[in-house]
This record gives sequence, structure tokens and C-alpha cells, in this order.
Amino acid sequence: MKKLKQAKAIINRVRNYENALLSRTTGLSETLSQLLSDFLPEGLIEDIKQIDSLTPQKKRALLNYLSKAVEQIERNIPEKKKEKQSIKLKLQDFWSIKINDLKILKPIEKRAFRKIGVKSLYDALFFFPHRYEDKRLKKLSKIKNGEYGLFRLEVVETKKINRGKLKVQVVLKEGKDFLNVYFVHDRPYLFSFFRKGKEVILYGKVSVYGKEKSMIQPEIYNSFDEVVLDRIVPVYSLRGDSSVKITSQTINHLRRGMFKIIEKYLPYFPEYLPEEIRERYKLPSISQALKNVHFPEDTHNIEKLNGFETRPQIRLIFDELFILELAQAYRKSLIKSNPAQPVSVSENFVEEFENLLPFSLTGDQKKALKDILSDISKSSPMNRMVQGDVGSGKTVVAIGSALAVAQNNLQVAVMAPTEILAKQHYHNFKNILSKAGIEVYLLTGNTPPKEKRKLYKKMETGEAKIVIGTHALIQEEVRFKNLALVIVDEQHRFGVEQRKALIEKSGTVPHVLVMTATPIPRTLSIALYGDLDVSIIKQLPAGRKPVETVLYYEDERENMLSKIKQELEKGRQVFVVYPLIEESEKSDMKSVEEGFKHWQEAFPDKNVVLLHGKMPQEEKDFIMEQFRDKKADILVSTTVIEVGVDIPNATVMVIEDAHRFGLSQIHQLRGRVGRGKYGGYCFLIVPSRFKKKEQEPEKEKSRQKTLERLKILVKTSDGFRIAEADLELRGGGDIMGTAQSGKLTFSIADFTRPKDRIILEYTKKEAEKLIKEDPHLEGHPVLKELMMAKYRDRFNLINIA
Repeated sequence: MKKLKQAKAIINRVRNYENALLSRTTGLSETLSQLLSDFLPEGLIEDIKQIDSLTPQKKRALLNYLSKAVEQIERNIPEKKKEKQSIKLKLQDFWSIKINDLKILKPIEKRAFRKIGVKSLYDALFFFPHRYEDKRLKKLSKIKNGEYGLFRLEVVETKKINRGKLKVQVVLKEGKDFLNVYFVHDRPYLFSFFRKGKEVILYGKVSVYGKEKSMIQPEIYNSFDEVVLDRIVPVYSLRGDSSVKITSQTINHLRRGMFKIIEKYLPYFPEYLPEEIRERYKLPSISQALKNVHFPEDTHNIEKLNGFETRPQIRLIFDELFILELAQAYRKSLIKSNPAQPVSVSENFVEEFENLLPFSLTGDQKKALKDILSDISKSSPMNRMVQGDVGSGKTVVAIGSALAVAQNNLQVAVMAPTEILAKQHYHNFKNILSKAGIEVYLLTGNTPPKEKRKLYKKMETGEAKIVIGTHALIQEEVRFKNLALVIVDEQHRFGVEQRKALIEKSGTVPHVLVMTATPIPRTLSIALYGDLDVSIIKQLPAGRKPVETVLYYEDERENMLSKIKQELEKGRQVFVVYPLIEESEKSDMKSVEEGFKHWQEAFPDKNVVLLHGKMPQEEKDFIMEQFRDKKADILVSTTVIEVGVDIPNATVMVIEDAHRFGLSQIHQLRGRVGRGKYGGYCFLIVPSRFKKKEQEPEKEKSRQKTLERLKILVKTSDGFRIAEADLELRGGGDIMGTAQSGKLTFSIADFTRPKDRIILEYTKKEAEKLIKEDPHLEGHPVLKELMMAKYRDRFNLINIA
């Protein structure tokens, strides 16, 4: 059926050619006889094999006859032949059939797949193009300035020239229209390829100046290939295995290989999206979608394709986001299905808690606390995230939640990622809760063994109501009597397995409160944390001093240093941060070490200390303690400064090479200063080259975009607005900085496109509805298999009942 359709498309296109073009068209004999050999009688196949040698009139007559014959065959194909196409393979088969084992692929095509890391049939089908090129044949007479086109032209002459970089000129024609093609080299093959009177096929960008049309360095083709020419072609990224050498033809080998796989195996790919969802959103079948995303039909609009706005593309974007949201909803359902200990809270709890504080709670803090108290009063486990900007007072909300649990004679575990943060939380909790007569305990890897044993006993008997610590809290020896609440940092997501470890220590499922200091736009919040209920704290507590942000060019450094000197003379402290980019750690290490020397030279009378990620944790903790105890004046560091560390005396944050950071990352770093009773400064340093306008349009565009990004930080301190701008300007991949854990990578969805964000909202609604109707996806086995394959490890999708 596929071959018949292909033959029909070729016949109908070629029979409409003008006589001159039809007489020059070759390759029909072999192509059509191969495609139609299963459908036509032997005598007619023999006639087809002679078609290339016929006159244009006889060629056209035979093609017209073949067109009718093919239509007749299509009408008479037995139903059984059509039904055969609907037999589906199992999803597992598409993972287990390896590209290397496919006999339909040439070795050179297999190598192209190896280059991009595609190993199975499934990987190939879901390795999507990142853009498209219009390689449909165009008429020279109709082409406009700046347009790309594929042309079939006759060579008029080829000659050497010496015009700047241009070395060879080829004059070509189509009817009365001429095209001048230029090359920047004069290799001999150009003169043999562009022989006078020869018909050639080439592709490139056409410049129109007056009546002259020209093209520089076009792609040239030796033969007409239906897979890569006269159609809209996919452009795949060839990033991948650097050990696999590529040529200018690798992309075409990949296209041909992909075309063969789609033609041979796609009809057997199983549908997994429920039919009612497909109908509700008018989405094509998975087979139609995959076929048209890889090889779009001629009717598709190239702009819409490159904007990822066609129905086949929308179907695959929907799928990718729907399966993510389904995994989130499934995990949430698993957690909620296990009973937790309800915590009873008095009606006036928030007011009574506020009386313990030396300040008033903001409206947002009160609302977040009420959300938590409502959740923990139920027997289904709370799974809530408190999302608040730097310094918005999330810790106070956590302390209030812990107090409510402790007053019920139940236990709380607070998990911090590092010892220094654990100690900080310990002091904050202790200062407030001691007034309510609640004792707080600290457990870290460095707690002396004797103290540890005493604390373990108190935890086991239930005497220790609130224990703050690092991952030492889930060590084997730890036992709780009745653990009811776990408070964790979002950087160490509390999966079902850790929850399981704590249930085994306690006997019941704890409520979980996740705190994040990263303001996340709604879109990313749904994608990253769709399994959590969210409370947002936007208001900053009264008395929080603003941080003034100033952008400096490198040649204005002296002005900045004089301001820093003034702060140091007042006894304040300074953070200096250098960027860390994972791919080039050696050069980053060099830049931070050289920067450290420069800061020592600039302030020889001050104690300047260095901190970086390669140091052992104990050394990092020691340096941070020194800085906290005011024994050091300037801390030079990579981005390893812990989120949440309080140094009330630090008032200056210098960010070197600020253009290499994400906006949200700078905003997080900026939040390290101005945390005490003094205001703060954040100085953003960029190279002086950003001052000057660039000559090249692309470089100038990049320069302006960089400055526009950084000026957002100068204008606003609203972390949510900054995160939204970061998402729009940089994309979702790096929204949480280079150290983001559990980074989401998509094959086709992209949150920089507003449409994809809208689709995410729909997929969340549909996923929640489906899980409500079918909690274990028993009625959707293929969908469940796909969800588990993609997200089993990320979300620890195991049933803990």
C-alpha cells in the first residue's frame, strides 16, 4: 500500500512536467518498476522499464495510463490487505529491536544513528527534527530575495573569477530565467560537474539584486532522491557521539534510514493515548503524528512546522507533557492512598504561635501555615511545597508546622542537605520553640557517638519531638516512635523510597513539607512538582532591607572597589562569586583561583578566603564557619555557596562574569546579602566588550539580549517575575542553575513557546481525571508501560502499601 502511494505521487508529479523537463527526467524506469512490481502484470512492468528511453509524448501517455491503473488497483485492494496494516506490535518490541540488527538499513545509515545515540526502533521514532527545510522544487521565475529553494537548472557556462573570496562562477538557466552561482574555491570537480548543457539539481538561498539572481555555495546533488529532495525535509541535530566521524551527507543518511524505519515499522506501532482524549483535542493517531513530524506532507506550512504548531507536532507535545503529568498524578495517588497520623490543631493556633515570635507574620506566611495545618489534620498524607522568594520567611512557617505536631505528642524530622544548614535550622527552631517549652535536637555525621546513642534512644521512646539533621536521619540505627512530619529541602527530593525508609523506622506514613527558595514560574512548577500541593509566599517580612543591584563593566571596576572598601571599613563582609560551567571545570577552577589572587592584591590588609566545589565538605564547612564568625572579610567562591546560609554581617555580593549566569541563579546569590539589619549591594560585572556595538547583526543581537536580561535584575527584586523572564529568555533547561537536580529534558515540548505552556495545563487536568477514574491504569496497559519506562526511576513509582 505504501509503495503504491509512493508510485502514485511520482507519476502524478512527473506527468505534469513540461516536455523539455520530461525528456530530461531519468530514473523512472528503475523507481516505478520496483514500486509497482507487486501490483501490475509482468508485461506492463517490462513497458515501464523502457520509459526513460521514450519521447516526452509517449512518456506522458504511459504515465497517464499508469495513473488510472494505480487508481483502479487502490479501489480493488481486498479488505484483508488493509487489515494486515492494523496488526500492532507490543511497545516492548520497539525497545528490543535494535538499529544495528535492521537489514533494511545500510551500514552508513546505521552509523548515522550511532552518531546521535539512537539504539532502538523506539529511540528512532521519538528522535524528532528540531527544524525543517523546504526542499520542494521551485521555479526560478517565482523566487523572492532571501528565499531558499531547490532548483533543476541547465548549465550555461562555468568560469574562474577573482572577486574577493569568490573563485568560480556558474551561470544556469530555467527557460528565460538565469541564476549566477558562486563558489569560494576552484576545485577541479566543479568544472566536471557543471558541464555546459547538463541538467543539475541544487539548493540554497537566492539573492535578488535588480534583475540578477545569485546564490553562494549551494548544496549540489548528483541524483534525484525522493527521500531528501522535492519535499519538506527534517533537520535533525547531529550532536552526540564525537567518536563517530560525520560528513556533509550524514544528515541525508539519517533521513534515508529514518524514512525506511517509518515506512516499514510505523504501521505496527501501538496507540497509547485514550481515544476520548484524542477526540476531545482533535489529535491525530500516533502513527499519523510520527509520520508527519518526521516527513511532513507537502500541504504543511513551513512556518507553522518551524513554529511547532501543526496538529501532528501538537499531538506529540501533548503526549510528552501528558505522560509526565500522568506520572506525577500516579505518584500523588500512591502517596495519598496510605494513611498518615492526623494532627489536631486548636482554632487559635496561628495567633498563639505568632505570640512566640519577635515579629508579625505576613499574610502569605499565615495562609501557607493554614494550608499546612489543614493538610496535616487529615489522615491522607500531606505532600506540600512552600515556595517562597529569598528571605520571605519560609523557615518560620516550617517552625509553626513543627510546633503543631510536637504539641500532639508526635515527632518531626527536619532534613537539611549540609551540616552548616542543619546547624542554622537548629538555632532558628531552638530560639523560637524554647519559648513553648519544646526541646530541639541536632543529629549530623559529626555528632559524637555517645551523644548519638543518647539521641537515638530519645527518638525511639518519642521523647525527642523535633530532630534536625542531615541524611544521618535515615541511617539504619535511627528509629522513631511516632514520626508524623518530615520537612525537607527541594534539592533533595523526598521520594517514595526515603518515605518507605522512614515508615520502617516509625510504622506510619509521615506528612511531608518541602521548602524551596527558588521562585518557579507556574509552568515549571507544574512540570517539576506536579505531585505536590503548592503554597506561595510572595510578601517579604517587614524590616527586610532592600538590596541595591548595580551593573558594572570590567573597566569600571575601580568605582566598585571603592564602594566595597567603604563597606569593609564599616566592618561588613563581602561574597565574590565566579561562574561554574560543568563542561569546562578546569578553566573555571583556574578563573576562580586567579580571581582569588586579584582580590588578595586589591585588599592586602583583609583576610580573603577561597571556597570551591572540589574541596572536601569538612573544609567547605570550616571556611563557611570562619566567614560566619567574622574571621574572614571576603569569601571568593564558585557557585557552591549554600542556598539558605545566613551571614547577617555580609552586605556585598559581587558576581563576576554575570552574563554566564541565569537570572534566577543571580537572584538566589543576591539573597545571601542584606539578611541582617543593614541594606545590601549586588554588583554584576560583565566584560567591557558589552559596552560597544557589534558589527555583525547576530553578535549585536546577542549583546543586547544579554544586557536586557541583566537589567531585569537591576529593575526588580520579585523572584517570580525574574524566573518568568529567565524562562522566556533562556528556556526552561537551566531555570534552577547549573546544579539543578532532576533537570527535565524534553524531546519536542519547549516551555519558551507559550502554546506549550497552555498544553501543559490541559495535560495536567486530563492526567488527574484519568488517575481518578483508573488509579492503577489497569484499563490503559500500554500507556502505563510507557509512563513506567520513562518515569519509574525519576519518581520512584513503586507502591509502598
